[in-house]
Amino acid sequence: MPVRSTSTSILIQDDSQHLLCDVAGGHDLLHRFFDGGIDPTEITNVFISHADSDHILGIVPLVRAWGKDSDTKRTIFCSQDVKNAIDSLFTHVAKNHFEKVQNSITFVLLEDRAVHHIGDWQVTFFDIKSSKTPEFGCHIILADTQTVVYCGDEPLQSHYEDLAQNVDVLIHEAFCLDTAKEQFHPHEKHHCTVKEAAENAARMNAKALLLAHMEDRTLETRKKAYTKEVQEVFSGGVFVPVDGDQYSF
Repeated sequence: MPVRSTSTSILIQDDSQHLLCDVAGGHDLLHRFFDGGIDPTEITNVFISHADSDHILGIVPLVRAWGKDSDTKRTIFCSQDVKNAIDSLFTHVAKNHFEKVQNSITFVLLEDRAVHHIGDWQVTFFDIKSSKTPEFGCHIILADTQTVVYCGDEPLQSHYEDLAQNVDVLIHEAFCLDTAKEQFHPHEKHHCTVKEAAENAARMNAKALLLAHMEDRTLETRKKAYTKEVQEVFSGGVFVPVDGDQYSF
């Protein structure tokens, strides 16, 4: 569990469209928005991969922020399981804030390989077939035809490798260095090491690998050490973020 950094939330955007992939674990989401000069009321497209607390609980402060502009239409892409969790959450927490904006929110319930359009983006959501909980990832074709794949909260799986082949940007979780797996036990948590994520990126012939969902006990050395381990097996671009970092392509 991250204690010194924000858990997973990634804003993908170009000049005309955006998609917020997961909403982290709490009010720190808004902190990161404001640090980055982003008005959370401008977030209108959200994808929540699954209902684990560190990926979904940021929906509460986000909805509260949306209340400042409650007439704007917004879309949340998620599974029925995630929708049930959100409904249950707002029955007991911030109920009045949710009621203020819920009529302006459209929930799009996902099915495996369902294709949706966000403006001129084409987004294919895929079921990663997790053994833990219903969970989805997404493949995005941007307006300039570049492609992004977000694998969600588990390593790349064979049943959607066709979507990840030759991708421009692969966003892949990597819980810890391969040399630290005896300390952090990533496989027991359905996660992988940095080296394993890099091997997946190399096998998919990805142009760039962006790492997510990393432990933060080694935050000070993360960029240098993680990048070094990736480059031992992957020759493409590497981005190892700390909160608020931006990657352009």
